[in-house]
Amino acid sequence: MGLLAQQDLDYYNSNTGFGNYQFTSLEDVINQFIVAYVGEDKIISKIKRSDVQFHAMRALQELSFDTFKSTKAQEIEIPPNLSMILPHDYVNYVKISWSDSKGIEHTIYPTSKTSNPFSIKQNTDGTYDFDTDNDDIYDQNSLSHENVVFKMFTAYGTGVVSQSATTSATLTLDFSLTNDDPTSDLVVGMFVTGSFDFPIGTTISSIDTANNEITLSNLPTNDVSSVGLTQLRFTKENIFAVSNTASKFKSGSSNINQNTIDYDQSTDIDSRSGSRFGIDPQYAQANGSFFIDEVGGRIHFSSNISGKTVILKYISDSLGTDAEMQVHKFAEEAMYKCIAYAIINAKANVQEYVVRRFQKDRFAAVRKAKLRLSNLKLEELTQILRGKSKQIKH
Repeated sequence: MGLLAQQDLDYYNSNTGFGNYQFTSLEDVINQFIVAYVGEDKIISKIKRSDVQFHAMRALQELSFDTFKSTKAQEIEIPPNLSMILPHDYVNYVKISWSDSKGIEHTIYPTSKTSNPFSIKQNTDGTYDFDTDNDDIYDQNSLSHENVVFKMFTAYGTGVVSQSATTSATLTLDFSLTNDDPTSDLVVGMFVTGSFDFPIGTTISSIDTANNEITLSNLPTNDVSSVGLTQLRFTKENIFAVSNTASKFKSGSSNINQNTIDYDQSTDIDSRSGSRFGIDPQYAQANGSFFIDEVGGRIHFSSNISGKTVILKYISDSLGTDAEMQVHKFAEEAMYKCIAYAIINAKANVQEYVVRRFQKDRFAAVRKAKLRLSNLKLEELTQILRGKSKQIKH
């Protein structure tokens, strides 16, 4: 019985699904495993489908990290804040680079000499300040960020998301809870934070103090015509404010010449860390540098990356969406061996030699899958090695 049910005409005239024959869905892997490995007179006599699904998803995760071709890529133009949001399915990065006018990628290297620590808000005497909105009242029991000052109000929206021409982004504020004066607390350009009804980066465009109304730069993403937006937060700084250390890293001028391989940060760094006995290769490059703020979920770049097109290649675990949960046919047998070993290893009263046998089978199958997926071609290797002055026998 053939596996192809789609006709050639349907395949080549469709806009999706090209090349899918090389993959097997995770659901098919689970079904086929149950058929081949579970049942009377088989290795696994009885097991719940949910257990097989769990071990299959774990196997897919582990194989995605260093066996599958699970590398994804994103490309953005770096904004003035010199930061990039980590993708929603990000696990670890493979390579970060910027592309020039000819489309050539230049690798950006990480720096370990700076970071983005939490900048604590302090009083003039050095004590910690727990007043988030500068009204001389402690608003919370946790520490505040130095560069983020919140102003909280209850807002009632008059903006409606629809296809009509009356769509607006005007909000009416209720100051009865705080008795604050809007002219002193809110200013044009402040950011709106803490609400899923407005996109990130929404700012105040205008303020009508007579009617306690403000107009925002972006339309609401939800219908807020009759819904009170409880405790909207406004801040003079973006919610993704950085520490003083990260700000200095971004604003500092570096001795970088993009046309020549000049040295950019090694002089300053080495002068602080001790005497120099030769150039440090990790800083001997002119492509810029970056560091990842794992807590804030952002990548911060050096000043010379501003406005450039940056490419992030990263690894996911293949469990982000249902469409990603698929296995390359070169590694299908490795998936079966991984699932079988995980089930046998977790069972009680299984003799050790049986567990060891499945462990060896899994190791051999994963190794074979890596060799297959490495996609090495003799002609391509030969052509590359010809440029290395190697003697090659055909």
